[in-house]
Amino acid sequence: MTCREIGQWITDNIEKPLEQWFVRARQQCTEPRRWLEERRREIEDWRRTQEARCREQPCQWFCLCCNKWFYWIVDLLVRILTVIIDVLEHVIEAVCTLIVTLIWLLLSILVQVVKWIVVSVVCLLEALCAILILAGAVALLVILLGIVALGVPALAAMAAPLIPIAAAVAVAALITSRLICEMSRCRIFGAMGWALKWAIVLGAAISLIMLSPPSALVVAVYGGLLAALAIALEKIPCALPRMLGLP
Repeated sequence: MTCREIGQWITDNIEKPLEQWFVRARQQCTEPRRWLEERRREIEDWRRTQEARCREQPCQWFCLCCNKWFYWIVDLLVRILTVIIDVLEHVIEAVCTLIVTLIWLLLSILVQVVKWIVVSVVCLLEALCAILILAGAVALLVILLGIVALGVPALAAMAAPLIPIAAAVAVAALITSRLICEMSRCRIFGAMGWALKWAIVLGAAISLIMLSPPSALVVAVYGGLLAALAIALEKIPCALPRMLGLP
C-alpha cells in the first residue's frame, strides 16, 4: 500500500468511525435528560392535580385553613423537587457531553499523531524505494551507454572503468529495492525498459556524432532487446514507463 492509500485507509476505518461514535455518544447524552424531563412533567401534572383538589375544598377558618396545610407543604416540596430535577437534567447532559467530547478529542489527537507517524514512515520508505529504483535504472543506463562508448576509441578508456562500478550499483540498488520495498517484477523490468529507451536515444546520438559503426550496431541490438522486453511484458502483463517519466 502506498502512503496515500494508508492515509485513506486510516481515514475510512478509524477517523470516520470515531466521528460517528462521537455523534452517537452526544445523542445518547440527551437520553437521561429526556427521561428526567418526562418524570418532571409527570410530577408537575400530579402537583397541578393536587392543587386543583386543594382549591376545590372549602377552607376551615376555625383552624386557619389547617385542612389545606398538607397540600401547601406538598406543593412546596414538589416545586423544590422539580427545580432540582430541572437542574439535574442540564448538569447530567453537560457533564456527559463534556466527558464524551474530551474522550473524542484525546482519541482524535492520538489518531492524528499515529496517522502522521505511519504515513511519514511509509512515505519516506516509498520515497527511498523510488530513489533506489531510479538509481538502479540510471546505473543500468550508464552500463548500456558505456558499452556503446566502447565502440568509440576516444570514449573507450573513460567508459571501461565505469561499467563495473555501474553494474555493482545497479545490482545493489535493484536487489535492495526488491528485498526492502517488495518491488514487483514489473517495476524492475520497467526500470530496465526505461534504461534501454534512453540508451537507444543517447547511444544513437553518440554513434552519429562520433561516426562509430560498432556503436550503431550496439544501439540496434538494444532496439531488439527493447522490443523483446515489450513483447514479454505484455504477456505478464506489465507496462513500460515513459522516457520522460520515472522508472
